[in-house]
Amino acid sequence: MMRSFTLLSFKRMAVSVILFLFPIHLFFIKIKNYFYDKNIISPTKVCATVISVGNISLGGTGKTPFVIALSNFLVQRGKSVGVLTTGHGRKNSGSFLFKNQSVERAGDETLVLKKNLSSSIPIYVSKNKILGSKKLVSLGCDTIVLDDAFQHRKIYRDIDVVLIGPDELKKKNKKTFPWGILREPFYNIGRADIVITNKVNLYKEGSYLKNSLSTNIEFEDEVLSINSGPTTIDELSRLKRVLSICGIGKPESFQKSLSRLNIQVEGKLIYPDHHNFTAKDVSDIVSVIEKNKIEAVVCTEKDAVKLVFFKEKINVPVYVVKLKHSLNKDIKDKFLCLL
Repeated sequence: MMRSFTLLSFKRMAVSVILFLFPIHLFFIKIKNYFYDKNIISPTKVCATVISVGNISLGGTGKTPFVIALSNFLVQRGKSVGVLTTGHGRKNSGSFLFKNQSVERAGDETLVLKKNLSSSIPIYVSKNKILGSKKLVSLGCDTIVLDDAFQHRKIYRDIDVVLIGPDELKKKNKKTFPWGILREPFYNIGRADIVITNKVNLYKEGSYLKNSLSTNIEFEDEVLSINSGPTTIDELSRLKRVLSICGIGKPESFQKSLSRLNIQVEGKLIYPDHHNFTAKDVSDIVSVIEKNKIEAVVCTEKDAVKLVFFKEKINVPVYVVKLKHSLNKDIKDKFLCLL
């Protein structure tokens, strides 16, 4: 589907061109890391065990699902866990304890966290990692899991976790933005305590980083719908005309997942990461459905928390392919050794 060229798109393109020609941001990244590595600047400690889950790419390595799996595991081990998230994609910059705020205020990832975390886990939304962590400590949390914090070095962390995908291991991608997909040089993963190669089973080559732990992406057998009854992966795979809708960091990983599940996709609509669907978007989606005689739509959880507001306008079932949030034995053992 063709998307209009907006002023925002032009600004983003202009910034990319400027950074490509004058990559001054790399200088600041190296200076910042040098100051912290040499203890010229000391990170702030809080009265809790802090675990950072992050990556070195521009997104799409499965941080939020991993935060869910890790946090629930720690609760099972008797920890009082709190989760701190930036709330990417939200329309405000405030800090608050998440209760039942809207997706516009809290961000799509925050709602996904809420739907999948143990009810005992408070979620605090803030770009300020120190402020948010202290707020969670005041609520009685002895363990804080930071969602997407590898580059945020102002706060001290007891365990630094970095997730990478097979894409980041390809030579052509081992370059920093704007020449590649990395936020910072690849060698900086050396400061991580745990490196995990994620989504290995989605790639035929099955490559993973040497000396890292590896994990696969698995899905729940039951598939829920935002506007009809549930179904199963097997039943969904029998449909011949399915439309996929995806607005995540690496949409190709969602397509690989559907292919692995034998879900036949007739067409796909790809949107920017954290895209907030509008009435115009939904009108376009309905047009595609009618034109191509689509039987069902499949999307991610992150898309579903926004599409649910338009569920009555979409005239076919919208199914949400949901991840299994669990850790394998190797990863569990590694955390238990470090805690």
